[in-house]
Amino acid sequence: MPATAQPPSLPPSGTLIPLVIFSIPLLRGRSGWFLPPAVDPPGRSASPAGPGARMQKKMGEAVARVARKVNDTVENKTDSLDLANCKLMTFPVGIYKAMRSVTEGIHRISLANNELKSLTSRFVTTFSQLRELNLAGNYLHRLPEEVTSLLHLRAINLSRNRFRRFPEPLATVATLETIDLEENEIAEVPVEKLASMASLRSLNLRANPVGPEVRLLVRPLVPFDLLLSPEEPVPKA
Repeated sequence: MPATAQPPSLPPSGTLIPLVIFSIPLLRGRSGWFLPPAVDPPGRSASPAGPGARMQKKMGEAVARVARKVNDTVENKTDSLDLANCKLMTFPVGIYKAMRSVTEGIHRISLANNELKSLTSRFVTTFSQLRELNLAGNYLHRLPEEVTSLLHLRAINLSRNRFRRFPEPLATVATLETIDLEENEIAEVPVEKLASMASLRSLNLRANPVGPEVRLLVRPLVPFDLLLSPEEPVPKA
């Protein structure tokens, strides 16, 4: 009579729990997250000096750095998460599970200087209590409509991205005080919508190809400071 397969038993308290970031598994022990030992396929071994091994090492270091920062935020119950300069191409989905117990207390997030091409609605709805969001130095060209649900957002930094149009969902965030869009590709802005933002104090559009009509938007025509690069002089004939 064939033996009946037994269901896997739950791991005892204190054993390792896997977290996947960048499709690379991390293990969590009592002292935090760390990379598991590398396992080569049968009959093969990685060359310690080969390009593949070096790339794997760099990825492993990046993953470990993200994991440490997430772990610090969760363990210390701080109100901020700093994942700047972590080579992120997307926001790792494993973080949602790792931080599910503290997301309501996160008020500041920095994802500056990564390689993000989009921001998902899940990110926005998960971190719904954000006051400050730094997305500078990425490849973003739009924001999800769910940004309008960030009822406490006061400052957003979108400088050095790929926006060709002003991200209009921001115009309905009533609490916004500071919008930084320096060094994008924006030529026009929704003047009437921005003028109705009662809390807005500063809009930075330096290093954008704004048209001459935008340069006329000064106080008291708009209730905020509009920061623009000096107008280039017209070359003489």
